[in-house]
Amino acid sequence: MKILLVQSPTGRSEAPIYPIGLAFIAGQLLRHELKGLDLSLSNNYKVLLKDAIESFKPDVIAVSLRNIDDSSYPVTYSYVKPFSEIMSVLESWEGVVIAGGTGFSIYPSIIMERFPRINYGIPGEGEKMFPELIEYLEKGTTIEGWSGGRMLPWEQADLSIISPPHYRFIDISGYTVPDSIGVQSRRGCAFNCSYCTYSYLSGSVFRLRSVDQVIRDVRELENLGVSRFSFVDSVFNAPDDYFEELLSALEKSDSGMSWSAWLDQSVTRSQLVRMKAAGAVKVDFSPDAITDKGLKKLAKRGKAADLLPAVKSARLAGLQVGINFFNGNPGEGFWSSLRKIWFMFRVRSTLGWKSTFVNIGTIRVYAHSPLAGYMKKEGIVDEDCTFFEPVFYRSRGPGDWLYRLFQKMRSLRHG
Repeated sequence: MKILLVQSPTGRSEAPIYPIGLAFIAGQLLRHELKGLDLSLSNNYKVLLKDAIESFKPDVIAVSLRNIDDSSYPVTYSYVKPFSEIMSVLESWEGVVIAGGTGFSIYPSIIMERFPRINYGIPGEGEKMFPELIEYLEKGTTIEGWSGGRMLPWEQADLSIISPPHYRFIDISGYTVPDSIGVQSRRGCAFNCSYCTYSYLSGSVFRLRSVDQVIRDVRELENLGVSRFSFVDSVFNAPDDYFEELLSALEKSDSGMSWSAWLDQSVTRSQLVRMKAAGAVKVDFSPDAITDKGLKKLAKRGKAADLLPAVKSARLAGLQVGINFFNGNPGEGFWSSLRKIWFMFRVRSTLGWKSTFVNIGTIRVYAHSPLAGYMKKEGIVDEDCTFFEPVFYRSRGPGDWLYRLFQKMRSLRHG
């Protein structure tokens, strides 16, 4: 069967992100004829899709919707609009359309209702269900747990038996921006932060790929001429024993590849030094809050005092460092906003302006996160709120004014 795997367009110029989710799906479909098409690489995406359909003549087109919007406040850009334009292009095409992806999986029922052109939706991880659906389309075989209809059952992949991602299903040479190509070593997250959907999408425990498979992915990227990648795991240094095993394997691989990863502040100085020796060039921390009260409200681990020592240790190890905060968190107000801005200037001026980066955003609340349930319970939003349209947990009054001024100054500085 001829299958066209499509990354939904962004509808505007953005840094390219390699579609690793589709690469995993492609890895399970190697007996079929595959073609990859990342429509986010061009603003001329409708023409590109039409040309691919005409030249490849697929039987099935699978579209991955990675994000619903860009989570930006006060102006939020929707990725559903360009997705809808793709669905319009497919109205005149007679083959089978399948939809999936992270953004789709948070709101599968809404998207299926809005876009009747979608024949089948696969929520959650598709490595098991996608091949079964293709076999059903070919041979009419039974799919366990499915009694028909447009929506397939939600299934978690068994990471011990699935095939590795097929990085060659699409031309990888266009992803030259640092950290645009990902390697995944684990799924799910045991930390369960209140605003996060990781637990809903992939489980509330860390599900681990074998270290050998991860190193195989790194080798494959190196063979393809890639010099830098990013570990896309929610937290790279947890669980600790797996982190140590993977770090040892990276040290022994001697691949010469550079990479980045997201870390919990519990990482030690010696581990950061080892990461640097194993090829790490940048690490990111996501404390999100700057006070102990704010951390507790977000269900974050550790204490506020843990952050600066971790950042200093990473810089002393020779790593670039990114720090992510949210503005207007539960339990934090105007003075906390000032502290975050002061922290940004402090670490950048003392630890290296071009090597230390701080982002201050606002929490975009998505369905199925604990924070969404809290906002309904407290009457902050209506009980029937779907969170499909942007909803933010944000500051009010002076805190919001300060944040808007900060964003305006940043946009003027960066053009």
